[in-house]
Amino acid sequence: MSGRTKLIAVESKLFLRDPTAVFFVIALPIMLLSIFHVITTNSDDDAETKAAMAAFVPAMAMSMCLTMLALNVLPTTLATYREKGILRRMAASPVHPANLLGAQLFINLVTAVVSAVLVLVVGAAAFDTDMPGDFPAFLAAFALGTWALFAVGLLVAALAPSSKSATAIGLSLLFPSLFFGGVFLPKEDLPDAVSTIGDYTPLGAALQALRDAWEGDWPSTLHLAVLAVTAVAATAAAARLFRWE
Repeated sequence: MSGRTKLIAVESKLFLRDPTAVFFVIALPIMLLSIFHVITTNSDDDAETKAAMAAFVPAMAMSMCLTMLALNVLPTTLATYREKGILRRMAASPVHPANLLGAQLFINLVTAVVSAVLVLVVGAAAFDTDMPGDFPAFLAAFALGTWALFAVGLLVAALAPSSKSATAIGLSLLFPSLFFGGVFLPKEDLPDAVSTIGDYTPLGAALQALRDAWEGDWPSTLHLAVLAVTAVAATAAAARLFRWE
């Protein structure tokens, strides 16, 4: 077993020991599916409204998982390692701290994929949730949304001087993102001004891109452009500003 593989194995065990993180990124999306399934099943909404909700709920559940990982789990973990001097000590060892950064990105990416697969499989098996109508579009939206949100998380980790500040910054971004991004209410139910702002946020763009794919459409150019620009800009800024101590 190589050093990188051992590092990933150790970091995976540490990740799984945090029940809060596992709950929010694995159990919460499934709970959201079950809750909204009960609501929509017993509602008197017309077929069009129920069809819109059928695309909104799984896309929202996946977006929630990505956002929790990107703005809460990833930056807090990396800031904690810097605060405790772990990254500084690794910089003086044969195992460069970039390997730890790569291990954390890999673990969070695998967690996001596992959560997405659970939403697809459990949703279809238990709640009759439809699969994305355009699967290539879904893969493109998921990949670009993951990159954009994780890049923002890395930027938070780069800027935060401590784990507490990383948590504070992450939460200060999380709740406005949920509001403007259309998680609390679907985009079509939001005021026009709020909906427009949400189109230019990473979470809002990712959620709408996933919804479009679920409805069988290719995501809009605006949402893909927002995700691409955010991903490239935040990645470049994080790489420039990130420090090991």
